Amino acid sequence: MSYHVLYIMKKTTIQNKSQLAKLLATENIEVQENAVQTASFDVKDRILTIPIFKEEQKSKHVYDMLVGHEVSHALHTPSDGWMNMKDRTQEFRSFVNVIEDARIDKLIQKKYPGLTKDYLLGFKKMYKDNFFGTKGKSMSDYALIDKINMYFKSSKTLDMNFNKKENHFVKLVDACKSFADVQKLAEDILGYCKEELKKQPQLKKTYTPKKQEGDDKQEGDNQDSQSDNSSDSNDKKSADDKLNEFLDKQVPEEKSKDKTEDKKEDKQEGSAANGAGGDIKIVSITNQAYDEALKKQVDDNASTRSYALVPGVRLNKLIIPYKEYIKDFAREDAKLSSDEKSDLTKCKEKTKKFMDESSSVVNYLVKEFEMKKNAQLHARSTISKTGIIDPLKLHSYKYAEDIFKKMSSIPNQKNHGMIFLLDWSGSMQRNLMPTTEQLLNLVMFCRKINIPFSVYKFLNNGSQGFSYAERQANKLKSHPDSPFITDSKTLQPDQTTRLVQLFTHKQSKSDFRRCAENLHRSAMYFADYGYRRGYNDPDYHSVPSVMGKYYLSSTPLNESLIALDPMIAKFRKDYKTDKVALVTLTDGSANSINTIDGGELMIKLNNRYKKCEYSWRGEGKDLTYHLLQNLKKKYQLQTIGFFLVKKYTDLRYSFHVPYAKEALAKRMFTRDKFIADYGTGYDVYYYVKSDTKVSNKVYDDTATVKKSQLKRMFMSGMKKRLESRVLLRNFIKRVA
Repeated sequence: MSYHVLYIMKKTTIQNKSQLAKLLATENIEVQENAVQTASFDVKDRILTIPIFKEEQKSKHVYDMLVGHEVSHALHTPSDGWMNMKDRTQEFRSFVNVIEDARIDKLIQKKYPGLTKDYLLGFKKMYKDNFFGTKGKSMSDYALIDKINMYFKSSKTLDMNFNKKENHFVKLVDACKSFADVQKLAEDILGYCKEELKKQPQLKKTYTPKKQEGDDKQEGDNQDSQSDNSSDSNDKKSADDKLNEFLDKQVPEEKSKDKTEDKKEDKQEGSAANGAGGDIKIVSITNQAYDEALKKQVDDNASTRSYALVPGVRLNKLIIPYKEYIKDFAREDAKLSSDEKSDLTKCKEKTKKFMDESSSVVNYLVKEFEMKKNAQLHARSTISKTGIIDPLKLHSYKYAEDIFKKMSSIPNQKNHGMIFLLDWSGSMQRNLMPTTEQLLNLVMFCRKINIPFSVYKFLNNGSQGFSYAERQANKLKSHPDSPFITDSKTLQPDQTTRLVQLFTHKQSKSDFRRCAENLHRSAMYFADYGYRRGYNDPDYHSVPSVMGKYYLSSTPLNESLIALDPMIAKFRKDYKTDKVALVTLTDGSANSINTIDGGELMIKLNNRYKKCEYSWRGEGKDLTYHLLQNLKKKYQLQTIGFFLVKKYTDLRYSFHVPYAKEALAKRMFTRDKFIADYGTGYDVYYYVKSDTKVSNKVYDDTATVKKSQLKRMFMSGMKKRLESRVLLRNFIKRVA
């Protein structure tokens, strides 16, 4: 198979070319670029693997032509046919190769006429770039096999000036129907070429290979042959050598036997330049030149790629329901000492106080939300005439045409739903308290506007109490109780990942209160645990510990996004929602997910492979980006991200701002408490100042002030109450 597929197209070429996509889909064939030297086809999995080539040349026509060619080989060239030729001479295999290429190219273009243009333009580019080693040479100096090769590769556009006998063979090539026909015809053309080689000295000169440096120079050294584009046969491999390697892999037990036979054949034939009986060995040198040109295009620095599928998900093994969350805390709290129970009561009182004080501000923001929503509906409403005369306008019929009643049409509202993901990783410890209070405000808001929602926190504490080696084994071990269904072809996610359901619109008031108390108390515990306040603080009190099952962990965000695919589908079905918004509250990037064979990750989403790049300062499409984009496209999902940092300098590894605007961005972050980024996988990504505490105080009621100052204090306090709810204010802007 002389053609090999080049990776010389833009990254999105295969996605945008409808004809090629149709071809691959119809034949159920996958194309995978990888760090290999030649193309190969996996018959069982129907995977066509092609090399990764340098990016200097980009031609979608060449790419489509070569992929079409390889697909046609996979469909029409019998694999056992090539294996049966392993004992035949290199000359014969080369001739079969050329004729078979002509046959299968004709078949694929007949089935998919849209590829005809790609064949024409693709060959034109390769011919211009001298891939066949014919630049500056006359085709009259080539044997019939190379004329046939160039004639059919050019889709019969090159003028070869075939004589009567040659034209007869060309018609026979065009008429080949099967691989058996190709083999039979190859014998006849090979015999004809050998006879012509004896008659024409110029052909002998063309097909005598250049000797290696240091060898004795012989008469007729081929100085003007294709040596500029092909190498010595002792150093570099021809297309047939690659075929031999392929056959050796298919029949490894006969490898040593073949080598012995090859040596015998070499002794019988004399030198590498000679064929049977000492004649010049004749093979398709245009194919050899193409192979050598192709080798130079291979990207030797390309990394091995790992093509992976998204694993299946067992939601019943992944999600911890809020009822279980409540019971776990209640069971552990029952074991507390009397002093610890007293501290627990203080924690609950603090939670109740926070929620009571937040209620009035949330109610105000609910009214603001309703007004914005109604304004949007009014802006989209249309007014049309009904055709019914309005009696109140009838008196003006002499000077006005508009005497009909009008009707306002308001477009149907769509049912919306919300899903929240809270990062429960160890790095959140410093930001956990303000984040939790912002989240509680969001939940209270969603309950007030009465829309379906569900709140989860992701963690991976399933290996508590195990050694490091045991934890690593548990993370990847797949069994019937694992949340992810994996095999050798899928990503290998952390099997200890769990999603703890904290809140839902179906909760009773008492369950909502218990979950809020447990979450708020956990935030107080971890905030106090790492950054203990002074005991002279009158508001200070101990916080009972949290069970290991709900301890802080790492960041299985990608695992959570994988699980969201079936979760969103179920959410929409259960609650009849037309649109769903996803809100994540994190403080950094996700854990990496490996594959069995390692390498640069290529993830298959929506029947297309996506290259997962390394993300640096918000640039680079990593796995998180592609998972989000897939969810957005599949479910018309709105995605909102909140990234929590304490100060602006903490964004130096995550957020890229041009140097000229760095000072402005810093001022905005300090003034507004956030910066919005629209260049990520999310619809909008907010970098939020995490130490912004939710304020519930309107004014200092203990201060003695004049009446003239009271109004200013009230207005200023109310403004601070609203501005302190950074997440809720930006959330309303996005969903109103």
